[in-house]
Amino acid sequence: MYTISRLVNSNVVRSKVPARWNSAHKKLNKLLSKMPLDPKHIAEAQKQRLKLKQKVSKVSPGIVNLQVLGCGAPGTPASVYLFTDQTRYLFNCGEGTQRLAYEHKTKLSCLENIFMTRTNWERIGGLPGICLTMQDVGVPAVSLHGPPGLDELFKAMRRFVILKDMKVEASEYATGDMYEDHVMTLRYVVINRQPASAAREAGSDEDQNQDEAAVDDTDYYAYERKRETLQKPQSEAAKSVQSTNWTKREESSVMAYICKLKPRHGQLSLEKCVELGVPPGPLLGLLKNGNDVTLPDGRVVRSCEVRAPDDPGPVFMFIDIPSREYMDDFVAKAELFKKYQQTAVEESDQAIFVVHFSPLDVMRCDEYRQFMDRFSASTRHIALNEVNSFSGYIAAHRIQYHLNQLDGQIFPLLREENNQYADPPANDTDLVRSSSLSYMHIRPPKGIDRTLEASLNPQEYLNELELLPDFKEALAELKQQLAQHTARRSAEVRAEQFPRLIFLGTGSSIPNKTRNVSAILILTSKQSSILLDCGEGTVGQIWRVFGKEQAEEILRSIKTVYISHLHADHHLGLIGLLQARKKLLGDNCERLTLVAPEQISYWLRLYDCRFETIHKEYVLVKNADLLENPLQYEKLLAMGIKEIATCRVRHCPHSFGVALKVASLGTHPETNIEGDVKITYSGDTMPCESLIELGRDSTVLIHEATMEDELAAEARIKMHSTLSQAIEQGRKMNARYTLLTHFSQRYAKIPRLRPEQQQTGLGTDLGIAFDNMEVTLDDLPTLCKFYPALKAMFISHFEEMEQKAIKRGNKKLRLETATGSKECSPTR
Repeated sequence: MYTISRLVNSNVVRSKVPARWNSAHKKLNKLLSKMPLDPKHIAEAQKQRLKLKQKVSKVSPGIVNLQVLGCGAPGTPASVYLFTDQTRYLFNCGEGTQRLAYEHKTKLSCLENIFMTRTNWERIGGLPGICLTMQDVGVPAVSLHGPPGLDELFKAMRRFVILKDMKVEASEYATGDMYEDHVMTLRYVVINRQPASAAREAGSDEDQNQDEAAVDDTDYYAYERKRETLQKPQSEAAKSVQSTNWTKREESSVMAYICKLKPRHGQLSLEKCVELGVPPGPLLGLLKNGNDVTLPDGRVVRSCEVRAPDDPGPVFMFIDIPSREYMDDFVAKAELFKKYQQTAVEESDQAIFVVHFSPLDVMRCDEYRQFMDRFSASTRHIALNEVNSFSGYIAAHRIQYHLNQLDGQIFPLLREENNQYADPPANDTDLVRSSSLSYMHIRPPKGIDRTLEASLNPQEYLNELELLPDFKEALAELKQQLAQHTARRSAEVRAEQFPRLIFLGTGSSIPNKTRNVSAILILTSKQSSILLDCGEGTVGQIWRVFGKEQAEEILRSIKTVYISHLHADHHLGLIGLLQARKKLLGDNCERLTLVAPEQISYWLRLYDCRFETIHKEYVLVKNADLLENPLQYEKLLAMGIKEIATCRVRHCPHSFGVALKVASLGTHPETNIEGDVKITYSGDTMPCESLIELGRDSTVLIHEATMEDELAAEARIKMHSTLSQAIEQGRKMNARYTLLTHFSQRYAKIPRLRPEQQQTGLGTDLGIAFDNMEVTLDDLPTLCKFYPALKAMFISHFEEMEQKAIKRGNKKLRLETATGSKECSPTR
């Protein structure tokens, strides 16, 4: 991938780009290096970007590639990045796209157009996260292209996805409409579902005519802008008296895209110009632009003599047919694709790439195969669906291989397959399978490039540990201590132990390479589980942790989902989870019990009415209803959950903590736990007396530890807890064990504990949660022993954090000296 800085530093590009463009690029890069950006930096970045855009808008790019971001493997989005040496475009944006873009350094700073083939969550679930990131890097506006309704997505999420510094625009397009800029012309092709099918589905829905729900006008981020209220507990926001009616609308059309690059003159050969005696100066520019010139001596030099052949602009397209219900209209519109198939009048009009988002079962049907067979033999068909096997999240595997060396049971290896390209099924031999960072070179036309493709290399990850100076000694010490817990090492005993905690997401705010956003799975029996929060990408985490067969069992087992509050990083994976269960279990699957703030209903009901039916998949139980009446009923008892109680916590409006009483199953020789297990989860909160009372005498406290101790002032503003505050909460409630989670991406690999915090016997034994970590009750006493080995494993990250802490301390000291005050503003 060519980032701005690599392009600016490239000799090839520098020779073609005026010096003033390089200067603009450098200014823009300097601004982007100051991430995270405050509003002042965002405004300046937008200003520089607009200048750069104006300068390149008349030049057809010389480098154009398609890059696979998400390959559509199980639990993975299907998304493609079209990038040039000037601008970027994204095609589809499912859950997890932002995380893949972050991991593979796919710069979003020049992305201004996103093309969606469908308006279902599978394709649009990553839009909120990707747009928030684009806003942070200074993108002034983004245009959404696709079927009707895309603009309503952001209207529905306007309270928890705040886009105040970036405009999101969406327009409706019909077959025959065209988008055009200096890079390409793009034609929209609308494929409609069979009218009878649409009517039949609408007629079967008891809520087809209209739906009504209270409008949620809560500002979930107001507390970050109102410092005077920080010390006051959050009270319930005033209930809105407004309501809105929505007409029921199901997805009835999808969008295909036919793209053709703008023509580009052949490259000028300076050697040939010198041979023919063309002097430096304006004559070279005329020849480059296709004009013949007359030299001072009267000789005529023709442009075709000194330029490579013109590039008329290759064709590529994107197809997404969700089901056979769309096949009739797809076949009826075959004429629109005919001019780019074998029957193309000009060879340059034959498509070089066709990217298929369609499911594999649709691609295998006769009509679809006939459509593919009409293309030239040189056309490559790229399948982004379940034919692919590897998600592309290399960093998650790398850290898991590292952690697995500490303990193979607490940190099991992820169970998704690596790339498998050999011996595809006979009916799929013409499909190109891929993973993240597969490239399709369009201009110049170099075909498919797999040299940078994401794939697993376990030996490389293990070799990295060999280079760490003190790791072997720390690991040997840990192994010696763990060897004392012989009963815990029995796989048979472990398999019968419940509850078990699976940490699917342990980071805050946005996903990064090593920590996804909040989600904790509690297995209460072999057939039942409850999910605490459900951030974006939670279903993908389940696929990677458990593998295909066991993941299906886990999805069946999830009977209840608890949502602590309505910040996006805690609930944007919920719709994906509902749909995954429905796809697996069918229309008659048992409804999920959703324990969540009442205000979530506005978002879910609007999505249900305007995009896809989901209201039949869940039953809402309001968190607030549990304040006085802890939930006890037959379904929970069947899960082994004897009680769910909640309390308000000090974070945004409608934020709750929760405590579960769970039946202990199996023997627990290391902890001697018998009877019920009390598990308390803080959600997001600053130190909170109500949570201490709720979690009194907990077996396990899972508490957020978003901020380092030196950032206590910022933690207060954002109403989060520091490491020390989280530990103190566990001590005050007399929790037997405290597990820290929800770490800031500033210290995503390991939090920086002081020596005294690493000791046991402080009133609560301490553990650090990681993504993909599995904890039984007998593991709990050992978790406090892992920190020295973890520190040795992540020593470079630890030392970097130490240096940053020293700089923050020095800066604070200088400010105090200059102002004569001990109070100063927190650093970002």
